[in-house]
Amino acid sequence: MLITSSRKPSASTRTLCKLLASFFSSDYFNRGKMGMGEVLESSHGSPLLIVGEYHGNPGNISIYDPAGFCALSANITLIASSSPYPRSRGVVPVVVGEGSLASALSGMLLLETVAGLQDSLAMVVAEDRIDFIQGDTMLFSLKVRSYRIYEGDSP
Repeated sequence: MLITSSRKPSASTRTLCKLLASFFSSDYFNRGKMGMGEVLESSHGSPLLIVGEYHGNPGNISIYDPAGFCALSANITLIASSSPYPRSRGVVPVVVGEGSLASALSGMLLLETVAGLQDSLAMVVAEDRIDFIQGDTMLFSLKVRSYRIYEGDSP
């Protein structure tokens, strides 16, 4: 997976991108003046996650499939974060949760869904919140204000 930001990201948006990249052991780069075509080429056939802004803060997450179609768009707010933590290369996070958002995220990000928390990295997904957890430590959390799952062509 490749993680990038809006064209002119604020410091808090860059921080969220770095937290996500560290959690997923993914690559992150500042988008700058790159167009969507260039960004999609840079993803090399893997899912692309773009963090957008709302009033200078992280406000949207869009996930694009390898073909370049927007598969999910969520309006979010970063509600809790800890200091950055070291990457755990080779450790694949799991999704904990039920419902349409949990199943969509596990499918789009190619992650396994499990019934309960384990001692590894986990995204605990509810319809209005996503908690990013390592063992028994909360790393950061996103409030999901609304989301839309797209099927078929991009909007």
